[in-house]
Amino acid sequence: MHKSLERSRSSVSSTPTNAPEERHSVSDTFYTSQRKGSHVFRVRLDETGFTLERESPSGGTVKGQTVKICDIVGARCVRLKKSSRSLAGCACVNPGTPRATGGKRNTPSKCSIASREEYACNGGDASAYLYLFAYVLKKKSFRSSVHRERTVLTLRFRSFDSFEDNMKEAERWYRALCWQLQRTLEPIFVTPDAKRRRVLVLLNPKSGAGNAREVFNLQVVPVLNESEVPYDLFVTKHSNYALEFMGTRRLEDWCTIIAVGGDGLFHEIINGLLRREDWAKVMPAISLGIIPCGSGNGLARSIAHGYNEPYFSNPVLGASLTVISGRSSPMDMVRVQLQERVMYSFLSIGWGLISDVDIESECIRMFGYQRFTIWTLYRWANLRTYNGRISYLLAEPTAEQPAAKQSEELSRLQSSRSCNLHLDKLASDSYRRSSDLLPQEFEDVISLETSINQSFRSRCDSWLSGGSRRSCYYSISESIYHSLADESEFTQAANSDQELQYGPGSSLPPLDEPVPDHWQVEQGEFIMMHAIYQTHLGIDCHFAPKALLNDGKIYLILIRGGISRPHLLSFLYNMSTGTHLPEKNNEFVKVLPVRAFRLEPHDNQGIITIDGERVEFGPLQAEILPGIARVMVPK
Repeated sequence: MHKSLERSRSSVSSTPTNAPEERHSVSDTFYTSQRKGSHVFRVRLDETGFTLERESPSGGTVKGQTVKICDIVGARCVRLKKSSRSLAGCACVNPGTPRATGGKRNTPSKCSIASREEYACNGGDASAYLYLFAYVLKKKSFRSSVHRERTVLTLRFRSFDSFEDNMKEAERWYRALCWQLQRTLEPIFVTPDAKRRRVLVLLNPKSGAGNAREVFNLQVVPVLNESEVPYDLFVTKHSNYALEFMGTRRLEDWCTIIAVGGDGLFHEIINGLLRREDWAKVMPAISLGIIPCGSGNGLARSIAHGYNEPYFSNPVLGASLTVISGRSSPMDMVRVQLQERVMYSFLSIGWGLISDVDIESECIRMFGYQRFTIWTLYRWANLRTYNGRISYLLAEPTAEQPAAKQSEELSRLQSSRSCNLHLDKLASDSYRRSSDLLPQEFEDVISLETSINQSFRSRCDSWLSGGSRRSCYYSISESIYHSLADESEFTQAANSDQELQYGPGSSLPPLDEPVPDHWQVEQGEFIMMHAIYQTHLGIDCHFAPKALLNDGKIYLILIRGGISRPHLLSFLYNMSTGTHLPEKNNEFVKVLPVRAFRLEPHDNQGIITIDGERVEFGPLQAEILPGIARVMVPK
């Protein structure tokens, strides 16, 4: 049964539109028609959100509930489609006609075409509707988990006889809501004329199970459209496409870069940005987001975990709401010096068991995330050790680096430049969430899915969405998808043969020089070494429970050779809950918060990975870059 809140003809707004201190807070009396009678609601929109208070027949307030402003993503002012009924149903039918007296012939009154348009005679409804889209936290039962559920609040305005006057009232509420939503956004997400800035979406169609395109089309686009966030979409064509894109584009028109894919795509984006000549200007002005469509999805899981955002019920929905939240947080990066090049990392650096599992399990990629479990058991049964030397600089025991220290660190790094990696210089072409749950009695009033809402979703679900200025796919007879982006977009500067790498410099000695004397050293046989700076390596791998997005620490986890298989199996099994790490370091397992470390493998055994991507085998050293990037986080 369709139910909505209607504004009564006799009600008068209690909030003066000309009061400067209240012009962004609106309230009115609405009612909902039900079979058992009508319920009167007092509805108010202010900085807390939409508050609904049901009035008792005696005039007092029974209960109240607020749909929080942080849960609302957007709204629409609409007019329902004209009814297919004949003009016999028109409100302007003359009472003296045969229809009114029981006759067979319908004779509408004589009203002009303009009058019929003004009073919405076709269907007899001059109402204007305001639809508000929210994603509220709900819990179906005591044992079920909290999840986000799409909710539509419908306000019907019909106090006036003309649609235009009713629409003006609906638009007044719409503008008040937009203003309240704008207050929750950080400045970099808003244009000078108070509109949402555009976001750039990079999509990898081969990530994970290869369904990133469908996920974006069916789950992400509707959220972007409901929140009225304009976006530009590009699909990756080949390996390093995103790296080249980030390194050669002007990015002034975009406030956010969204990676629709796995951690590998995000790795390319980070490296492209930090290898730009203007990286120090771009990084504070750009926030990064990720929609988890890969196999591991460690970063997306870490962000959700850090902000208590429901993840497993619908990872893509939670990530979609995060990337449009208008809220960002500093995030640490790690500079990795290899023998021949420099890379930047946001997740982890591995050598040994876990890295072997990550790369070797590619042959059973069809099993999705379960491939890691399968190959972990295989590699545990066929255990091998790795000989090497690991040197490290312990971190100071501070919980989090102050913002002033971050700024000082950033200023120190901005002036540095190394000359060990080729970089194509910039192209000259331009281009452009709360634990309160809604009670049952409000669900039939607020959770509304009307035909017009379904029409919204239908339009949102179109791949050729009007919310995007360009569609990056088109289909040909062989059903091969292409990006509309032209290869010429990656124009290289004439002097691109110059051997330069821009980006944060290093405070460490070169790889071919000894580490400082105050560094500590571990050497011998290892089962694995894994350095991580996020809480999760994957959706079900809570690897570093104490890690924060911006704590200035690398968590170096070492497992030495000689550990018993039962002990190792217990470590691997408990990684999903974060209880695998010992409270105190022991003979075989150590957890070391460090600022920098150096790995020197003594043979060619094992695989080295950075953010899950295989790199050339050999010595490397890494150092933390505190808070150098910004990442989108839930409200």
